Amino acid sequence: MNAKDVYALVVVPDPHAHRDWYARHLGFTPAFDVDWCVYLVSPGNRRFGVCFMREGLHHQLPQFRTAIRGDALVLTIEVEDAATALREIEASGAVPEVSLRDEPWGQRHFMLRDPAGVWVDVV
Repeated sequence: MNAKDVYALVVVPDPHAHRDWYARHLGFTPAFDVDWCVYLVSPGNRRFGVCFMREGLHHQLPQFRTAIRGDALVLTIEVEDAATALREIEASGAVPEVSLRDEPWGQRHFMLRDPAGVWVDVV
């Protein structure tokens, strides 16, 4: 298999709320944007994507009709400098739920939640 892209598809109540939140706080931009689905890509030279699809779509398979519970997913974004990313995100108006911290295994990160309650871990 030769993968062209890999991304999570997350079923949520309102994909456009996610589009706006990820754009405002994380700099993501829409690559595909329709009323029921939004595919967003990260800024930078090496782009990463995440897709948000509206819940309750009868044309989708039954397992894709129920919105995710936020605690069931963590999206991790690796950056060059977590402290700098924290300042940028706070300047955008977002408030992390887990403060910047250094873990015993050497990871420095903080965490916030998107509109569906999904954890976003900035490492």
